[in-house]
Amino acid sequence: MSFPVSHRWRLVCGLLLFALASMGCRLGLPLVRALAHRTEVPPVQLEVEVFADRPWTDTGVSVRPGDHLSIEYESGLWSPWPQGAYDALGFGGDPRCDCNVLAGASHAALIGRIDRGRPFLVGNDFAQPVGQAGRLYLGINDTRLEDNAGSLTVRIRITR
Repeated sequence: MSFPVSHRWRLVCGLLLFALASMGCRLGLPLVRALAHRTEVPPVQLEVEVFADRPWTDTGVSVRPGDHLSIEYESGLWSPWPQGAYDALGFGGDPRCDCNVLAGASHAALIGRIDRGRPFLVGNDFAQPVGQAGRLYLGINDTRLEDNAGSLTVRIRITR
């Protein structure tokens, strides 16, 4: 007789529980419950449009410590002033300008933050484990948004 994988897993867990219980093991039930509910979580993957004239774009994605976060520039151009056209690497310019949200990074570069945490440079390609839990926000490295234009489309992938 052949059982589907999920049924076999439950059968194995049930036999393990029976064996542990018959040996008087008090930890058997929590252990078997933990094993029975173990499932693989598929990666989260989506595209998000990030606008230059908004301080932060809520990606709708929440991350947890240990998640591997990947953000890739896909398409689009934006500008921190009229007549410019830049990708996620931004304009360059003076990275110490008080017009930057993230000092030391290219002006108009793509940046991110988790909840109200410190901003970090994303640029064209970001891939790193996450150290804190919270909502992921993306934006332009610019404090003067009133004359900004355009948007970038990015691909976000989270592996748990």
